Amino acid sequence: MSAMATRQTKEKPKSRQIIGVAEQPGLALGAVEPSPSGPELTALIEALLLVAPTPPTMAELARGAGVSVAEVDIAIRTLEQVDGRGWILQRHRETVQLATAPRFADQVRRFLGLERETRLSTPALETLAVIAYRQPVTRAEIEAVRGVDCAGVLATLHHRGLIEAIGRLQTVGHPLQYGTTPEFLRHFGLRSVAELPPLGQVEGRDAVHLLEATLAEAPGVGGQRSGVRNQESEVRSQKSGE
Repeated sequence: MSAMATRQTKEKPKSRQIIGVAEQPGLALGAVEPSPSGPELTALIEALLLVAPTPPTMAELARGAGVSVAEVDIAIRTLEQVDGRGWILQRHRETVQLATAPRFADQVRRFLGLERETRLSTPALETLAVIAYRQPVTRAEIEAVRGVDCAGVLATLHHRGLIEAIGRLQTVGHPLQYGTTPEFLRHFGLRSVAELPPLGQVEGRDAVHLLEATLAEAPGVGGQRSGVRNQESEVRSQKSGE
């Protein structure tokens, strides 16, 4: 027998199956897989969220699932109604993600070895509160509320992934405007910023009005905030519409 014949007898047929992705029975090669719908689409969106390296947008999920954004929105709303699972669905601006349920926070920290994780300081929490309720907000506005320099605290919050620069205020110098991140929702166990608790009152006055008045007097930016979103008002409006 020739060497060529020997090599041919030892060659094995190549498998058409990709590792980890088995071929579905009943689908010919090159056939277009039908778009999922109903419970199957909801399950597919859940699967895509589980493997997404970063929080995807609705449009990205729609492309991955091969359906419309409207269909993805319906599936997301279905997932939001799911109770009793070990995860919750979080929305952040145009993105969505799955996160562990807040009731298991202690066990998750212990499992991941995060029991000694450094807690946020009081100044950091105060700064984060201003950003969460008034985003987008500039450093000057934050400092007008707190009355101290916030450069170091902002750097710490940014390093921990709790805030990010989301724009620039259209005024002299175009200062950066800060907002919260998906990590902020994950850290505090919120489904969205709509779940932020109301600010309440300070010395008998509405804290929202006090905060607004202080920000309006912030040097160089106070007159530029017309039309800027009031996060507290949005929280109230979203809750009243539920």
